[in-house]
Amino acid sequence: MRTLMVIAEMGSGGAEAVVADLALDRLGRGDEVAVASDCGWRTGDLAVRGARLVPLPLRSPSAPALARSGARLRRHLRDRPADLLHTHNVRATLAAHLAVHAARRSTPPVVATVHGLAGPDYARAVRVLDRCADVVVAVSEHVADRLRDAGLPDARLRVVENAAPLPRPPARAAARAALGLPADVPVAVCVARLVAPKRHDLVVDAWGNLPGAPVLLLAGDGPGRADLVRRAASAGVADRVRLLGDRRDVERLLAAADLVLLPSDREGLPVSVLEAMAAGVPVAASAVGGLVSLAGAVELVDPATPEAWASAVRRLLEDPGRRSDLRAAASALVDRRFSPVAMRASYDAIYRDLI
Repeated sequence: MRTLMVIAEMGSGGAEAVVADLALDRLGRGDEVAVASDCGWRTGDLAVRGARLVPLPLRSPSAPALARSGARLRRHLRDRPADLLHTHNVRATLAAHLAVHAARRSTPPVVATVHGLAGPDYARAVRVLDRCADVVVAVSEHVADRLRDAGLPDARLRVVENAAPLPRPPARAAARAALGLPADVPVAVCVARLVAPKRHDLVVDAWGNLPGAPVLLLAGDGPGRADLVRRAASAGVADRVRLLGDRRDVERLLAAADLVLLPSDREGLPVSVLEAMAAGVPVAASAVGGLVSLAGAVELVDPATPEAWASAVRRLLEDPGRRSDLRAAASALVDRRFSPVAMRASYDAIYRDLI
C-alpha cells in the first residue's frame, strides 16, 4: 500500500509524534510511505528509515502557501499515486483536497485526523472536513463531541485516542546532572510550544507563590518566549524558571522531573501528558478537553488562575502519597487505553476499510 501523510510540520508537537509513529509502523509493514510537511527534525529519522519526504510551505497559514502546497502535492501524486491520504488537522486536509481534485484521475480516499481546535473554529473546520475527507478521526471523545455538535455526520466520524510512546528514560541522577540540576531540588516540567493557548503565564506567575526553591523547566519555543522571560523577572523567579527552547530529549526531562504541568486553555489528547503518564511522572493539567477523561490519573486544575496552579503544585510537592497514587492510576490507564499497538491497529483497520 502507498500511503501519503500530510501535516503542517514535523517538529516536536504531539500530532507530529503520531505521524512519525504511524509512518514508521507502515514502513515496518512493508508499505511505501511519503510524508508531506514543512519539514522539521523528525523528518531525518523518517528519511533514514525509508520514507519519502515531500517539502510543503504549509507552516504558513496564508492562502498562497496553501495553494503552493496543493500544487506540490498534485505533482507528487502525479508521479507517485497513493492508495490513501492521511491528513492531520484542517489546513493539511485542505491542501490535500486541492491536490487530489485537480488531478484528472480517480482520487484516493482521505482520512483526516483532528487533534484539537479552538472552540469557534469547529464550525469552519467541519465545513472543510465534510467536503474534503472520507473519514474524520478525533483523538478524544471530547473532540468527537465538538465535531458532532458542529454538524459532522456521525457515520463519518471515528475516535482513535493518541498513544503513550513507550518510555526509555535515563537514570534520574544522570538526567539531573546533564541538565545542571541539584539532586534534591523539586523540579516541574512543561513540554509545549510557547504560544498563547498553552497558558505558560499561569504557571510562571504561580511560581513566585511557591515555598522553597522549586525549578520550572519550560521545554518548547514560540512567539510567547519574550513575554515569559519578562514575567519570570517581574515575579522574581528568573533564576528558577528556565526556558530550554525546543528539545528532543523529552525522556531526559521526564527522568529529572517530579511533576509535569500543562496549563492549556484547550487540548484534544496531548501526547506530552501521555508520555509523562507512561514514564511514571505525576501530571497536573487544566481541566479542559480530552484531559478531563484522565481524571484520577492526572491532577486536574480548575479554575485557570495562578493561585489555583500554585495550590496544585504545592499540594503535589508536599504530598508524596498523592504523587504515588497518580503514578499508579496513570500506569493502569496507559496499559488499558493508550497502547501504541492499539492505536496503530485502529488506524490500520480504518485504512483497510476505505481501500
